[in-house]
Amino acid sequence: MSLSMPSRRLLRGGPALAASATTTSLLPALQSLSLGPSTAPSARAIHTTPSNQWFWSRKKKETSLESQVTGTAESRKALVERLSSRIEGPAIFGDEAQETGGPAGDSLGSGPPRKRQGTFTKAGASLVKEHLARATDPDPRSRVRWERKMVIRQVQRGTNPYSKEPRAERIARTERALTSRSTFLPTSVKKLVHLAHQIQGKTVAEALVQMRFSKKKMAQEVKYQLELARDMAIAERGMGLGETQRAAEVAAGAVEGTAVKDVESIKIQDKDGKWVRIDDPTRMYIAEAWVNRGPLRGRRPDYRARGRVFIKEKPSTSISIVLKEEKTRMREHADRVAKKLRQGPWVHLPDRPVPSQRPYYSW
Repeated sequence: MSLSMPSRRLLRGGPALAASATTTSLLPALQSLSLGPSTAPSARAIHTTPSNQWFWSRKKKETSLESQVTGTAESRKALVERLSSRIEGPAIFGDEAQETGGPAGDSLGSGPPRKRQGTFTKAGASLVKEHLARATDPDPRSRVRWERKMVIRQVQRGTNPYSKEPRAERIARTERALTSRSTFLPTSVKKLVHLAHQIQGKTVAEALVQMRFSKKKMAQEVKYQLELARDMAIAERGMGLGETQRAAEVAAGAVEGTAVKDVESIKIQDKDGKWVRIDDPTRMYIAEAWVNRGPLRGRRPDYRARGRVFIKEKPSTSISIVLKEEKTRMREHADRVAKKLRQGPWVHLPDRPVPSQRPYYSW
């Protein structure tokens, strides 16, 4: 006789059916089916395939570098050592370092290959020497050819009596100059340009005196920039050392008992028509001075009448200064005088043939 009764009814009537042998044997199985953790139909998982399927999580076998290289055992071993060792050549004094057993012998690539430490940055850029050289010198052969060409050209110009050095190259070789630019100052172009015009054409000493006693707020900043440019010109370009050298010559002459010839002062006319007396050809002067408009420092509203609002901007400006020696001003004066002499005197009617002659009046 088969039992056709729902399991929940059997569980409810469990004590009443305890005497039946059939129900007694089926009770543990039914209880295990009914009393287990039940889940709602809506919470059932969509995919019932087990996650550890044999073909899903299969991993590839790790193969060594030697097994990927074809050829004989010796050639494979040599290729693996070459790929895993350093690329650059041995050091210049590698043999001496190996003989003495110094610390430089470890970096010659003679021992077993070691893993490089810190070959990449946090961003992923390579720090290998060859990769960095590729960025700074992408085509070394072309660079060497260009350098060789420039050296040959310079030697040819210097040794060929018929070659003439360009004027710009001659000026750059014989005269010194320095360009200095300040940081952006909290002022406008209209205010700073007056200070630039005030110091232009003056010597550095005169410009410092003008900025020292000026009532302008930015005069102290311009004075600081002038002092900085002067120090850079002395330290980097060797400008303005004539007085120092002359003082050393005078001191040496006093010790030896010889007299030093005095420097003759000359009077020249600058490009603005002003006469200047020069006692030291190495004295520095301000050849050019201009201002540069910078980024805005900020904006603020300006509330006006009738509900209007204007925007006030806070500008920033920098000043650029070009320092040169008096040798440059002397050359420019000589060039102007020579050009004036080449032009000749001015005449009302030049001596030349009259073109387009007609037998009648032209007016």
